[in-house]
Amino acid sequence: MKNRSLFRRLLIGFISVMAVVWLANLALDVYETRTSKRRDMQRELRASALRILVVMQTMEGRPPAEIQPVVHKMEQLHYALYKELGWYTPALQTQVWKQGSLVYQSPDAGLPTTDAAAGPYHQGLRDGWVASVESDAATGVTVRMTTEVIGEWMLQVSSVGYYLAPLLFSVPFLLVPAWFIIRAGLRPLRSIVGEIEQRSGANLSPLASTPYQDLQPLVGSVNRLMERLTERLEREQEFLIDAAHELKTPLSIIQINAESLGEARTPQRIEEAGHGLRTGVQRATHTVHQLLALARSGSDRDHASLLQRDLVELVADRLALAGQIAATRGIEIELQAPEQCVLPLHLESMASLIDNLVSNAVKYSPQRGRVSVRISSAALPVVLSVLDQGPGIAPDMQRKVFERFFRLPGQDQPGSGLGLAIAERAAARNHARIRLDNRDDGPGLRVEVDFG
Repeated sequence: MKNRSLFRRLLIGFISVMAVVWLANLALDVYETRTSKRRDMQRELRASALRILVVMQTMEGRPPAEIQPVVHKMEQLHYALYKELGWYTPALQTQVWKQGSLVYQSPDAGLPTTDAAAGPYHQGLRDGWVASVESDAATGVTVRMTTEVIGEWMLQVSSVGYYLAPLLFSVPFLLVPAWFIIRAGLRPLRSIVGEIEQRSGANLSPLASTPYQDLQPLVGSVNRLMERLTERLEREQEFLIDAAHELKTPLSIIQINAESLGEARTPQRIEEAGHGLRTGVQRATHTVHQLLALARSGSDRDHASLLQRDLVELVADRLALAGQIAATRGIEIELQAPEQCVLPLHLESMASLIDNLVSNAVKYSPQRGRVSVRISSAALPVVLSVLDQGPGIAPDMQRKVFERFFRLPGQDQPGSGLGLAIAERAAARNHARIRLDNRDDGPGLRVEVDFG
């Protein structure tokens, strides 16, 4: 894609404004030419026609041969003003009618052929010409004069320079100052760009405030972005430290048991070392899978992938997979849901949320216990609930368990402490919230996912 220039954009904008002003001035000039000048020339034409009419009154009874030279001289008087000022002399046609008969007509002026039978009021007229018809009822004389409007010729191609000259002469005197003004106006912006370019990748401190009101939103937006990046980098650094610490224990177990396996001499010792080795690998594998799930369930990802899906069908599919694990401990999983509940969901993160909530419920429920999964859609918002029969969580710890790698004190169940953190981020990606509460109808924890 071709790079665009803000400087060029502003300069083109300035030129465009000049062109619009010039076009507006041209339009005004055209309007003056076609209206004001037309009216002025028609008044002059009427005055000349009235003068000829007065002269004709003094020539009552004269033959046409005597009338024609006099009218021709009157035409020349009409031209006198234009010739004296050196203006362009417009074409003119004069017609004199007496008792309905044409007694005088100027030489051909480029007008349509005169139709004597049509009379003075129905003669053809070219565009850009005006006519004045004056009559004297007492003598039966009618004078019709037509002329082209001065100014129409200025619109011809040969006179384009008349309009372009002011624009062409003024452009250099306007663009050079505009060039310096725009460059000076963009200097504070270039200063901000220079400050950012000089920084190292590790410097995310805020930019210095600017005295220019127009640039304050830009500086503020950049500073807010720097702040969000700083927070994210800090969270990622904490995550890496916590992940390394969490993986250190199973890796240590693997190393110790691997060394023991190499030194073991009795079948019992080999069996114990092999069991410890498998336990360490299993724990490390589980932690790695949970770390990957946590990374994929980020709530700051784009929500464009949310599609209309049936929550009931998705929950039923995930419970079918969890049922195999629950069966090994004799735990029953029940689902209470309507036939269908369609919501905008992200399939992968929603599956991770359900798996973690149900896995935790199965893990902390006693042998032969029951896990209930309910979907309530009778009234908005839709709520997904998972209830177990475990020990529950103290109210003062219910917010803390969502922290990564946090495990309740005295907890003897194996785990990485990432399940609820994954579930919370997956819920946020699906525009939902998670609430924890201890059950009222007996021991156990109630986890509710609110899609409001």
